[in-house]
Amino acid sequence: MALRTFVAQDGTTWTVWLVQTSGLSGVTGTPPEWLAFQNEDDSQRRRLIEVPAGWDTLSDDRLDLLRRMAEPVKGWASRHTPPGGGPPNRP
Repeated sequence: MALRTFVAQDGTTWTVWLVQTSGLSGVTGTPPEWLAFQNEDDSQRRRLIEVPAGWDTLSDDRLDLLRRMAEPVKGWASRHTPPGGGPPNRP
C-alpha cells in the first residue's frame, strides 16, 4: 500500500495514504476508497473521495493541491491509521 509524506506550501508536513473499505461494502454511504491526509502533529485529517490515478507519484505541489481540495474530517478516531499501524511521526 502506498504511503507518501510531503511538505505543503505552508511548510507543514503531511502524510497521505489510500484507504480501501472492502470490508464495509454493505455500509450505506461508505465510499469504496479514498485518500486520507494527516498532518505531522496528528491534529488534522482530510479525506478526498475522488482518488486520482497515479496519486502516489504526484509531486508535492500536486499532493498539496489535493489536500486542500479534500474535506476536513472532524471527530475522527484512530480507525484508519497510516499503513504501518500508527501515526507517521510516532514510534
